[in-house]
Amino acid sequence: MNKIFKYTGIALLGMLAFTACSPDDYAGPNGDRVPVAADYADNVIINVVQEENTAYFTFKSAKGVSPVWIIDGSQYSGDFTAKKYQRKAGDYTVELKVKNANGISDDALTFSYHIDKTRMNGFGGFDVDSPYNLFKGATVTQVAGFYAPGWEPIADPTVIHGAGNDFTVQLPVATTDRWQAQVPFETNISTTAAEGVTYDFSCILTSNKDFNVMVKFTNPNDDNDFYFAEEQAVKAGEPICFYMTEMPSRNIENLKLFFDFGGCPDATEVSVENLVFIEHSKNDIVAPEKGDPEPVWREAENLWDTANPQLASCYYAPGWAQIADPTVVVDGGTISISLPSATFERWQAQVPFTTDLGISDTNQEYDFLAVVESNATFKAMFKLTQDGDDNNFLFAKEQELKEGAETRFFVTKCKLGNPAEKMKLFFDFGGNPNNTEIKITKIILQTHKE
Repeated sequence: MNKIFKYTGIALLGMLAFTACSPDDYAGPNGDRVPVAADYADNVIINVVQEENTAYFTFKSAKGVSPVWIIDGSQYSGDFTAKKYQRKAGDYTVELKVKNANGISDDALTFSYHIDKTRMNGFGGFDVDSPYNLFKGATVTQVAGFYAPGWEPIADPTVIHGAGNDFTVQLPVATTDRWQAQVPFETNISTTAAEGVTYDFSCILTSNKDFNVMVKFTNPNDDNDFYFAEEQAVKAGEPICFYMTEMPSRNIENLKLFFDFGGCPDATEVSVENLVFIEHSKNDIVAPEKGDPEPVWREAENLWDTANPQLASCYYAPGWAQIADPTVVVDGGTISISLPSATFERWQAQVPFTTDLGISDTNQEYDFLAVVESNATFKAMFKLTQDGDDNNFLFAKEQELKEGAETRFFVTKCKLGNPAEKMKLFFDFGGNPNNTEIKITKIILQTHKE
């Protein structure tokens, strides 16, 4: 089926080239005049925007010739500028053929490009580039581990080191139990116990097989003295963030980082990226509460795109005395809200949006995401309810917004109690300080899928 698609795509591109010629300058295809891709290597510009994880492929104009981009071996484009988003860090290639009225080149040029960082659909961990990240500039050294399928030791797994402290572990032989595939690293990171000081940790794990990974950050001289020892389920091909927050500080010198891949299938490969260990008070990123993992967001199926949200009458009442509504500006998918006066209780700063969205199936589960930026730290309330019945809601949940940080508010597997013809979305910022500025940059509502 893929081959049929490829050849059909090329044929269509060729037909487009033929029809672009006029009867005066085109007398029919000439096989001797089919272009050679190698002659146009200098016409190619590849620009990778790392902040977007996107590569842009540009073919500079050449008389009578146009490009055929072959992206990831299966996607075809005849545009002079094409692009490709790559979610995972790594090396990628794009091929180029060229065509004219006589046909498509037999040869192809291959160009390589690199993506620096893996992008997450959900929470992506803490800022690996923060100056307060204790792994930034730290020495992380692989030491002898324990690889023992069936408890019979064999040679250690292969560890391939990448940029910074990133690495990939290759485990050729399956294991069945925890601790049968230990890969430890010594570090020069040390901490001192201090009242009120806590730490956050995160990393991104990507596996080519489904199983559970154990992550442990411990005293090198006492395995029972650790910051954490937790399992994380990984799914084949899906980057996932392992994180811990607000762990009380401990007196430990030269912390040791363990990854145990016991339970791995044959030919398992796991990459570990973006190691972060940071004092919580210096961390600008708020992690979601532990519980259900953040879903994979299917933006192409975003029900909010069809909701037609309209700003309704607000309720802004510091001290329960109502004042003028806050300023709300909707620009495309971004909502900006200005709250000049402080409030001190829930429901004193309500910003509601009516929608055309109805929910009739009360057995259907839903996921919801709102990405929120705030210039102040306080707790906000998010509520999606039936328009006209505040007691029939899909969710009603508080979450702390943190000054200068991006907060990912999400709920998953929510059900509505009764059918609703139209839904209403409330943001309540009761408890906000003076001169609070809120920006909501993304909203997604989707049916839940396991």
